[in-house]
Amino acid sequence: MTDEPIQLVIFDLGRVLIRLCDGWQHAAKLAGVTRLPCEVHELDEEGRAHWEKTVYRYDAGELDLHAFAREIALHRKVDPEDVIKLQAKFLLGAYPGAKELIHELSDRGIKTACLSNTADSHWKQCHDPNDPNHLPMDRLTWRFASHLIGHCKPNDAIYEHVEVTTRIRPRAIMFFDDMEANVLAATKRNWRAIQVKDTSDPIQEIRVHLKEHELPIGE
Repeated sequence: MTDEPIQLVIFDLGRVLIRLCDGWQHAAKLAGVTRLPCEVHELDEEGRAHWEKTVYRYDAGELDLHAFAREIALHRKVDPEDVIKLQAKFLLGAYPGAKELIHELSDRGIKTACLSNTADSHWKQCHDPNDPNHLPMDRLTWRFASHLIGHCKPNDAIYEHVEVTTRIRPRAIMFFDDMEANVLAATKRNWRAIQVKDTSDPIQEIRVHLKEHELPIGE
């Protein structure tokens, strides 16, 4: 039971609605890249700082895919062309039940949205009906992507953008994300934020929370 009815359900995409590779080496193997990139934890302090800044700029729309690939290649011991190849393989398709959940919420008149730190190339994959990573994005009431907004989670500005656009009170927003930092930032704004922890079957975990908040959905 909640103190205010939920009016909007927001989903992160990666590891909430869509499967992701375990890391860059996993993606590289799927892409057929023979020179495997080093993982983030293998970088030195300077390399990690460069990585975090570059990913933020990429997800915020400041860098296109090719500029991102050139920047990453400097520290990840991989060619820029290979970075582009593995980026195309990083998404592993929607979780079982993800599409059905979006359709069900829409059919029942529940407002929904996605809020994702994602770059243009992955965003296009989610929208392409012929891509294995396609989601029924048109059934979402709103679609929020960091590269279109110019800010990334957990930056406070991205949550404010959602509130201003939807005009829904923060306490009436339920938000699902797999990253603790993103959940904490949303909670500070008084969103009903929940960290998705079961990355093997997040849809079932989400359904449990939705039912606990008395939203009219099935099993």
